[in-house]
Amino acid sequence: VAICSQLMFIAQLQASQAKTQLILLGTGTPNAEPERSGPSLAVVVGDNSYIVDFGPGVVRRATKFSKQWGGFTALNPENLKVAFLTHLHSDHTVGYSDLILTPWVLGRDVPLEVYGPKGLTEMTELIIEAYKKDIDYR
Repeated sequence: VAICSQLMFIAQLQASQAKTQLILLGTGTPNAEPERSGPSLAVVVGDNSYIVDFGPGVVRRATKFSKQWGGFTALNPENLKVAFLTHLHSDHTVGYSDLILTPWVLGRDVPLEVYGPKGLTEMTELIIEAYKKDIDYR
């Protein structure tokens, strides 16, 4: 509820000047289904996007809806800057490392700003530690 409240507050602040759109990036389940990506959605408000949940394929699905493919500038990988996680189930978090790293590799100039349940900070630290050699290399 707190995550949704924060997201709605941000969206309301910007909605007076911009159209708000909801894009379902993935509606899959924990089962591997070739026609459905993992659970994730994007709230797009003007030039800003807010990703909710990070199922498998989240960055690629966002890219499908990016300006490069006829969609929204806010969903260009380098513009994926704010994210919310509803809970720590693996089907909602498997794409988290991709969301942290890929947009950064492609030019995101700020760290991913992420909000979520207790345990998310530890998960973030462990992901950064796991990819430390790659991060240092780049």
